[in-house]
Amino acid sequence: MSRHVHQTMGQQSGRRSWAEPWKIKMVEPIKMTDRPEREAAIRDAGYNTFLLRSEDVYIDLLTDSGTSAMSDRQWAGIMLGDEAYAGSRNFYHLEAAVQHYYGYQYLVPTHQGRGAEHLISRSLIKPGDVIPGNMYFTTTRLHQELAGGVFVDVIIDEAHDPASQHPFKGNVDLGKLEGSDPARGCGEDPVRESGGYGEYGGRPTCQHGKRQGAAGTVRSVWHPALSGCDADGGEFVLHSGA
Repeated sequence: MSRHVHQTMGQQSGRRSWAEPWKIKMVEPIKMTDRPEREAAIRDAGYNTFLLRSEDVYIDLLTDSGTSAMSDRQWAGIMLGDEAYAGSRNFYHLEAAVQHYYGYQYLVPTHQGRGAEHLISRSLIKPGDVIPGNMYFTTTRLHQELAGGVFVDVIIDEAHDPASQHPFKGNVDLGKLEGSDPARGCGEDPVRESGGYGEYGGRPTCQHGKRQGAAGTVRSVWHPALSGCDADGGEFVLHSGA
């Protein structure tokens, strides 16, 4: 039996080198800690990573949100940005891009995904709704449950196996989704899918699975609903990673 040889991201995408195609223009000093310091820090935080002080964390894997270096064009954009309290030309530029690439007529900017998921949960979820999703993000599940919903994890089993090399760990298990609420079926309850959560290694999802065995239609985007959904279908919310 031939041994599987793992490839780097560069090799998988066909690049000749693993080197990143950019240069770093800024550096920020960080503090290195030893094991006793780390043990004391996590103990003082009650073993809650959210309560750790940033200066006590040498390698921070808590999130990938806002942690990457900005490009020269992004820094330049700050200086060129329109800081008007209302009617900023930058908003209209963002609105036009969303309308062009996603086809949505309306855009509601929020400060980050936590604010957006709160608005969506309050708008779409009714008390008793079952909310299937491909794994949960902590605050997403909280907002869904605060709105009266019941979260059900319908991600494939491989997502929970760190050793699995499945290329689409974010995939929804269609069998789990069909059985997520046997008494009511899919109905009009919202269905949430993430495009790449850190909880399952940031692996992508394959949309082919959502096109299998479909009966109704989902109003929000192009995905068909699964068998058991009524003619109207339920809302499908695509959460593009966190």
